[in-house]
Amino acid sequence: MKILITGAAGFLGAAAVKRALGAGHDVRAMIRQGSPRGRVELPDDKIVVADMGDREGLARAVAGGIEAVIHCAATTSQSAPDEALSRKVNVEGTRALYEAARAAGVKRWIQISSMSAHPGSTTVYGRTKLAADEYLRAQTGLPAWTILRPSLIYGPGSRGLVAKTVQLLQKLPVVPMIGPGRELIRPVYVDDVAEAALAALRNDATIGKTYMIGGADEIELNVFMKELVKARGLKRPLFHLPVPLALVMARAMSVVLKNPPITPDNVLGVSEAVRVEQAAAEKDLAGWKPMGLEEGLKKTFE
Repeated sequence: MKILITGAAGFLGAAAVKRALGAGHDVRAMIRQGSPRGRVELPDDKIVVADMGDREGLARAVAGGIEAVIHCAATTSQSAPDEALSRKVNVEGTRALYEAARAAGVKRWIQISSMSAHPGSTTVYGRTKLAADEYLRAQTGLPAWTILRPSLIYGPGSRGLVAKTVQLLQKLPVVPMIGPGRELIRPVYVDDVAEAALAALRNDATIGKTYMIGGADEIELNVFMKELVKARGLKRPLFHLPVPLALVMARAMSVVLKNPPITPDNVLGVSEAVRVEQAAAEKDLAGWKPMGLEEGLKKTFE
């Protein structure tokens, strides 16, 4: 297929470009002005520079026979929450790109959402991603949509929330934990999320459906952090912070730092986490089999 991948210079977007190319697709990448082109292994004529508020740029991105969109671009929870920017990018930008795709005759749309996008979320990221999902659910006809909600994504490189956490751990004598750390999660390797998007494109049974996407292992957050520290070759004890205290600290840091080590959305995301139920994804995403944590961490740090 001829596929547009948005957010292609980002952590997940770059992985999606590689996987799509490896599967033989004709890939076009959309990146923001100033994004590092070195992360996108495509010639210049396959790259469109545009942001989610640039309607002319969005129209260029989907023009010329694009058949499918894998929409990875978003304002995430890694930086200090910005309600106006998150709504502009995650909600209004999604709507504008979808409308451009419809006008251009695009047939399929894969929305990369988040496990934070649930009705109980109070985070800026979760609420705006949920609003984007709800917009898509109201759409009929083409592009036919599928929504994927990944759990905590990890993988190699210096991008992503887990990479940010590892960088912080190298500077601290302890592993700061939000709350008791007993939440059940399914950390998912970045390539497995990219592969899930391609698997959704291959199977029309996924049209009009929403799937939770996680790794093979369901574990406590405490266990994940211990395994992450071990895989990185570090020795750090866990240090648990009460959620209210962690939230106060995160809010204070977000006031003075553009990219704080922890944001209010990070704290609330942990305390409001929902369990990953992915039986439907494993059934409908033909050929998709996410790797376990041990294998994923080995690939992350090899």
